[in-house]
Amino acid sequence: MDLLAEYLLLVVAVFNVSTASILVRLSGVHGFVAATWRLVFSALLTLGLVLASTKLRSEVRRIRRRDALLMVVSGLMLALHFDLWMTSLQHLSVAASVTIVDSYPAVLAVVGYTLFKERYTGLQLVGAGVAILGIALLSLHSASGGIVPPGGDPLLGVATSFSGMLAVAAYFSIGKEVRSRLSTATYTGIVYASGAVFSGAATLMLGKPLTGFEAETWAYLALLAILPMLGGHTVINYLLSKLSLLASTAPILGEPVGASILARIVLDEPVDPGTAVYMVVTLTGIGMVVAGEKGRLGSAEAKAITPDQAVT
Repeated sequence: MDLLAEYLLLVVAVFNVSTASILVRLSGVHGFVAATWRLVFSALLTLGLVLASTKLRSEVRRIRRRDALLMVVSGLMLALHFDLWMTSLQHLSVAASVTIVDSYPAVLAVVGYTLFKERYTGLQLVGAGVAILGIALLSLHSASGGIVPPGGDPLLGVATSFSGMLAVAAYFSIGKEVRSRLSTATYTGIVYASGAVFSGAATLMLGKPLTGFEAETWAYLALLAILPMLGGHTVINYLLSKLSLLASTAPILGEPVGASILARIVLDEPVDPGTAVYMVVTLTGIGMVVAGEKGRLGSAEAKAITPDQAVT
């Protein structure tokens, strides 16, 4: 698959993940409950693919103990990401919550550079810095003067959304490591199942009900698994083996724009001027990261040419 096709897949992933916050709000359930069922339904679908394939079942039997442990930890990080972020939607506007939780490129740039020895262009590193600056300004604005849902606590919203960001950075970092050895279906099936167990346990500890919902609520919870999970996170997990850690995840920072547009249309939730300005700053950083990927790949290919090849 060429670079253009991979970026087209990222566009699809961005659109799909943009629906997540809207579906959570429409479901009307607690964030932990929404996270649990999103993971349960996704795990059932992906594990079903694994069980239906002789090749994938054989791959599961060959998984190394270290990789199995890493996938369980990845599932824990994914559960924390969903639980914390979906809770933040009760305390912040969709635009602010989604933008903050999607601010992980700066963290992943450090991880990719130190752990995976990936080398980024100056444009990509500056872009990650611009994006995180936008997030910092947005966080301050949201905590002091942004739009807040009725009964919301903006400081708690910023804290849970930011913590959810750190968790998803760990989740993608582990995925970059393990995906080089396992198929997308096997990796996501085990990770989603692990995450479902962790999130379900946390939900029950909080005393939140996991059943007894109306049919409409179940429909929204199922769509959470189909659109943003399988059509978003799973696509990103696939691309982790194709693109750099930063390039395969940074474009998802486009989610705040899509989510904000949907929130305006579906929830009639406006975006205040301050939030809009800081979103633009963040998205400018994203564009710089994506634009720098071609230069990064070109530089890597040039370094791979031997002196003999250069002569010929």
